Amino acid sequence: MYVYIPTYISIFLCTYTCTQQVPCAVIVPHTTPASKIKNMQRYGSDVILCEPTQQARTATSSWEAAQRGAVLVHPYNDPVVIAGQGTIGLELLAQVPHLDAVLVPTSGGGMITGIATAMPNCRIIACEPVGKRLEDSLAAGTRIVDPAIADAALETIADAIRTQPLGEIPWVLAQALLDRTVISVTDEQIRSAMRISLLEMKQAVEPAGAVALAALLSPAFAAVREAGVVGHDGKRRPLRNVAAIICGGNFDPEELVRAVRSCT
Repeated sequence: MYVYIPTYISIFLCTYTCTQQVPCAVIVPHTTPASKIKNMQRYGSDVILCEPTQQARTATSSWEAAQRGAVLVHPYNDPVVIAGQGTIGLELLAQVPHLDAVLVPTSGGGMITGIATAMPNCRIIACEPVGKRLEDSLAAGTRIVDPAIADAALETIADAIRTQPLGEIPWVLAQALLDRTVISVTDEQIRSAMRISLLEMKQAVEPAGAVALAALLSPAFAAVREAGVVGHDGKRRPLRNVAAIICGGNFDPEELVRAVRSCT
């Protein structure tokens, strides 16, 4: 069993633009934890707050880009961003070439579809907070978007992955490349995974970063692991080599303390 920590962090863009002296503005919901906002500002970025809806983020981003004469970088609905995130899969293949499955935290779908593109012969299993309904979409073969809730952020402590439907570009890739199994986890399971990551692995991760680990430790995945895969010999065997993507260390210290205390 493997746990993989990507070499990039969520404020990479701010870091790069600061070191290259390129102006950078980041559009974030006003519900974003203060620790993340302070980190982005510390690296020299202008942080623009907006309402926590997809419509507000899109409108604010477009307006700011036009006013600044800037290039708009979408967090997931962009082929170049997806390709960049796919390098996680290339690193995994280089380190562990015989993986049976990879568990990936999923929001708009850029990271998971990038990894799936790079690892076409491996089961890529989406892990999400309860309520996202990606499994329903994959089962139906259509991108289920409920207009009444699709614009709003998902209710979860995993603040970095509150987007409800996959983006249009990731959805096309998801249909072709993702495993039909999706593992949903509760806030309680996420907090438990944060605690285990801190105390056992000595890694402090934010709630979204702990989603795949929470899924890995869940009864739902235990059933998936035992169901296994069919080998080249035609025989079914349990999943042996599994990676879980842990990404995001911009945690709110108070949330991390609550996570540790709630599970003791």
